[in-house]
Amino acid sequence: MSSTKIPEKKLSPWWEWAQAPNNERDKKRVSLKLRKNPIPAILSIGIYAGFLNLILPFREIIATWLFKFVEFLQIPKVLKLQLLLDPQLYKYSALVIVGYIAFAFFLDLVRFLDKNLFNNLYWEGARLKLTRRGWLGGESVRWEPNQSGLQILHKGGVLRRLLGLEKLVFFLQPPGADVSLIAESPYFSSRKNSEFLKELFHS
Repeated sequence: MSSTKIPEKKLSPWWEWAQAPNNERDKKRVSLKLRKNPIPAILSIGIYAGFLNLILPFREIIATWLFKFVEFLQIPKVLKLQLLLDPQLYKYSALVIVGYIAFAFFLDLVRFLDKNLFNNLYWEGARLKLTRRGWLGGESVRWEPNQSGLQILHKGGVLRRLLGLEKLVFFLQPPGADVSLIAESPYFSSRKNSEFLKELFHS
């Protein structure tokens, strides 16, 4: 009488992953890094350059209107200052105004690039790590993705997915305390980060 062999049941890759020891799973997570979308940062630089080309020619118009405004108030006649009739004064004043506006938008550009170009989000074992490479140095933040009080906001939607403008925002609200922002990811596309997101929301 021949004995029949019972075929061994093959485990699915997901089951092998779930049953694997934590240290092995952590090693696999180390290689997971959020693939950010650099296109918004590059476009922002182009938009700022176009803004400069648009606003610089307005220096002459601003200088003319400044002169008309001062002349309308009859300030040169009251103060009897020939300097107020010098066109160069208003040209330099217009240059200062344009430079101030351009510098204000430049600071906004720096903050935008700092968030979306110089930040990296990846797994470090069982923890998430966000590194920030600023102009004056770098810093890093680490936290457990399943710690109590942690809230994860995934800014998605059809349009964001098509344009690669999705974001992850991590909030922490301990009992009896206010909500605090931990970190914010750069722009990314979920199509290129499916494995990263799966580990994040199923950890």
